[in-house]
Amino acid sequence: MRVRHTGRLAAISLIGASGLLLASCSSSTVPDDADAPQDGSESSVADVAAAEDFLELWLDNPDKQLLIDEPLDASVEEGLEIVYLDVGTPVSAVMWENLQAPAELLGLDLRRVETGRDAQSVNAAMNTVVEMEPDGVINITLDPVFFESQIEQLDELGAPIASGSIVNSTEFGLPEAFNGAEWMKINGGVLAANAIVRSGGAEEYVFYNVPEFPFSALELEGAQAKMDELCPSCTLRVVDIPIAELGSTASDRVVSDLQANPATEYFMAAVDEVQIGLPQKLSLAGLDVDGVAMWPAPPNYEQIANGEQDATLAVDLNLMMWTVLDQLLREIGGQDYEWPDVETRAWTMTSIVDGESVPDDATAGYIGIDDYQERFAANWLLDG
Repeated sequence: MRVRHTGRLAAISLIGASGLLLASCSSSTVPDDADAPQDGSESSVADVAAAEDFLELWLDNPDKQLLIDEPLDASVEEGLEIVYLDVGTPVSAVMWENLQAPAELLGLDLRRVETGRDAQSVNAAMNTVVEMEPDGVINITLDPVFFESQIEQLDELGAPIASGSIVNSTEFGLPEAFNGAEWMKINGGVLAANAIVRSGGAEEYVFYNVPEFPFSALELEGAQAKMDELCPSCTLRVVDIPIAELGSTASDRVVSDLQANPATEYFMAAVDEVQIGLPQKLSLAGLDVDGVAMWPAPPNYEQIANGEQDATLAVDLNLMMWTVLDQLLREIGGQDYEWPDVETRAWTMTSIVDGESVPDDATAGYIGIDDYQERFAANWLLDG
């Protein structure tokens, strides 16, 4: 795969439910001066320097802190039953694994419930959750619109729900997710700025959207806004990839799209599962187009390490899942807490990772705070 870097970029150290959201196709028009150089020089239509400045916060920052960095009011009761809602994607499986260590540390009874991807399956799964009468629930990406009645039932049971990658949690009386709508938009902007920098100021882009994920449309919105700011005359096409194709035929759809649109110079995707297995298929098709996406799984890190994938907007999935669990513990204990500003939440959890900064352990993935386990243990009153 071709990788076009600027000198400054080399320093960058850069992570469903069936839904109702939007996004099909469209975008800016191609400028009259479409023959302008695309090498990141001053004559490029894209403001590469401004994109680089914007990305500074997504460098590897040694001063990152826990989003809620204060002790619990009381120790966690051993044996609390916590249900994890598994939406069936590869990243969801990684998140489940990332919950095992804190659950063991706290002595929690962690249960996994597979929700399926259609409304009927979700309803049946959530009825099962209610019957379990858990102490709390962790929900990642499953839109609350599909289990509103069960939310009320769980509330009556005194079982709070902590969410991740949910953009409308407060609309259903649920606690605010740390990575809600504005968080998604900011990181969508990071995808666009990164695409501009890594392409050297290209003009033709495509965004692969997964409409069943509510957060995908928000990443797209953020990418479009940042692209309009940094390169208003650039073209950004939008192509939908159904959630059912993740982990199966998503890469084939990308190849077909790039074959049909040979002018495309760089791509973005809402989830990095789109890129799993993609480099080999691009090579077989004779295509030489790089891209960046968010929410990488271990295979994405392996592809980057092998020089097959350009970059990823990595999410610290360990820190994310420990943080969501920490929030749930505070909700169970009735303890007040406050999230920091949304930009701080964004760069604390995410970082652009390329071949120079890819983690040695693909399974562990990107880790932004080396001693996060010790910090959480202290806040959970377990350090003594």
